[in-house]
Amino acid sequence: MNTDTIIAITAIAAIIISVISMVFTVVFSIQQMKHNKNSVRPICDIKINDYENLISVAIANFGTGPLIIKKIICKDAERTSQTLLSLMPHINQLWTTFTEDVTGWTIPVDGKIVLIELHPDNDNDKYRVRSALEKTTIEVTYTDIYGSANFEKSRKLDFFGRTLGMNNRHYDSNYSGETKVF
Repeated sequence: MNTDTIIAITAIAAIIISVISMVFTVVFSIQQMKHNKNSVRPICDIKINDYENLISVAIANFGTGPLIIKKIICKDAERTSQTLLSLMPHINQLWTTFTEDVTGWTIPVDGKIVLIELHPDNDNDKYRVRSALEKTTIEVTYTDIYGSANFEKSRKLDFFGRTLGMNNRHYDSNYSGETKVF
């Protein structure tokens, strides 16, 4: 083998190794971009609290990146709204916390937005709010900071109805300020 042949073979080998290196670089860069997007992905959860002294519904982010709400739909058997409060019955006390339309809001990692919160003063208000929530479904469409995909989370709030029939107690739906047990 002469020197020119060795130089040619070495040059060809160097070109092949360079092309293989570029292919690996492109493949690993694509994988790294996918990993980066997944490492800041929000995970939406619709959290509820149903206690004797607290009733609440919130949207929480348990992911690793900010959750950006694109759309929220709250609906019961008859109505649809962007706010949960608009589906609630009239009660004779103030809501502890409520939030109007949250479209476009951002929830940070481990953060939440409380849609409604009530510390019921009486059994009638508690019953009426639970009855309304039992028939309600919340649907949230959200995205991540890249805005490249829409994710959806839906939850029927029928959990609030689990105690409504206990002890055969029924409260008057025409609230007059007094709790009436039949």
